[in-house]
Amino acid sequence: MKFIKTQVKTFIILFFFLTNAYSTEKIVYIDMNVLINTSKAGVSINNQMKKLVDQNNKEYEKLEKKLVNEENELLKKKNVVEPQQFNEEIKGFQTKIQEFRNKRKKNIDQIINKNINAKKELVNHVTKILAEYSSKNEISLILNKEGIIIGKKDIDITEKILVLLNNKVKNIKLKN
Repeated sequence: MKFIKTQVKTFIILFFFLTNAYSTEKIVYIDMNVLINTSKAGVSINNQMKKLVDQNNKEYEKLEKKLVNEENELLKKKNVVEPQQFNEEIKGFQTKIQEFRNKRKKNIDQIINKNINAKKELVNHVTKILAEYSSKNEISLILNKEGIIIGKKDIDITEKILVLLNNKVKNIKLKN
C-alpha cells in the first residue's frame, strides 16, 4: 500500500512540474477601430458623413436665421396688433418652431442611421476577409484588441488585414 501511495505522489509531482503545455491552436488579435477608421472605405464613410453633416448644418442655420427674423418681426407687432391676433400669430410661430425641431431631429436620425448602416457594411466586409484569412493561415481564434490587456505584437494582424481590406473595398456609399 505504501508503494502505491509513493508511486501516486511521484506521478503527481512529475505531472505538475515536468509537463509543458504546448498549444497547437493559433490565436491572433486585431484592432477593429483601426480598420474602421483608417481603411479607405472607412475614411470614405467619414468624409461622406462630414459633408452630409456640414450640408445639413448650413441648411438649418439658414432656416434658423429666417425664424429669428420672423420672431423679431412678430415682436415688433406686439404693441400695434390686437392681443387676440398677436396670440394667434405667436401660436402659429410656435408651431413653426416645433416643426423645425422635429424636422431637424428626423434628419439627424437619418444621418446617424446612414452612418450605422455603412459601418455595418464595412464590418461585414472585414468579417469575410477575416474568415478567408483565418482559413488560409489556419488560425483558430481572432480576438478584438479592445478585450486584450496585453499581447505580443507579432500576433497582431491589423496591418495585414488593413492591406487586404484596402485592396478589396475602396469606397462604401451612404445609403438611405
